[in-house]
Amino acid sequence: MKFDFQHRPYSGKQPRPTPEVHFEASLNTLIVAVPWGPRSGARKVIDRVLEFLAFASQDKEATSPLPKLSCLSDAANNLRIAALLANDMLYREDNRDEYHVGVELLALTLSGNELCWVQVGGPNVLLARKNQTLLSLESKTDLSLDCSEQKNGTPLTPLPGQLLGLDSNVNVSVNSFRTRANDRLILLAHSQPPAIVYSWTMADLQLDKMIRDVATSAPHRAFWLGSLDISAERSDQPPIDEAA
Repeated sequence: MKFDFQHRPYSGKQPRPTPEVHFEASLNTLIVAVPWGPRSGARKVIDRVLEFLAFASQDKEATSPLPKLSCLSDAANNLRIAALLANDMLYREDNRDEYHVGVELLALTLSGNELCWVQVGGPNVLLARKNQTLLSLESKTDLSLDCSEQKNGTPLTPLPGQLLGLDSNVNVSVNSFRTRANDRLILLAHSQPPAIVYSWTMADLQLDKMIRDVATSAPHRAFWLGSLDISAERSDQPPIDEAA
């Protein structure tokens, strides 16, 4: 399996940081890091995650710097450890004495037909398969939903619910599923995803249309949307029966 990714921000009338996005083809890994503070914080997190994933891929017998969980695959364990190392780095170097930057993180790795991801804050993750409506795989609440609306009825600006680097410990979410060719993941960073998102089928998933649908539903809200297409590599295709 392999994947292709496209994404786009929508500014609206409320500020929301634009993610730093990195795809590492050699590791079949996509990283989305949202900086709340200097953008350099997101780049540092991406580099630290990639550093450990590259190390783990080159020496599978190497001793792990953190304990592995027996309930997770090797790929999922590597993502989890990479996220924890990135959190420790950001906390020690930037936030130990005073908060300077926090980072929302989503990192996905496709290993064979297993898609694993680790997440701290970050976008909602939805699966599109065949002609079904979207299925939510990971739903992230925005901290602004816990606060009352402003007096004029306008929702508060986006506020992150979870961030890397603010504490020596962090609540990391790890998940995985078995992909099929032509699956698609929709990644949506939005304070309150509109109902239309959950009515989309494969026919609706052109990037321009999705951006237009979400923006029309709530023009004032800033958001970011990404579309991750999963396809079979040539070696994954069933052999052709030449005698047929």
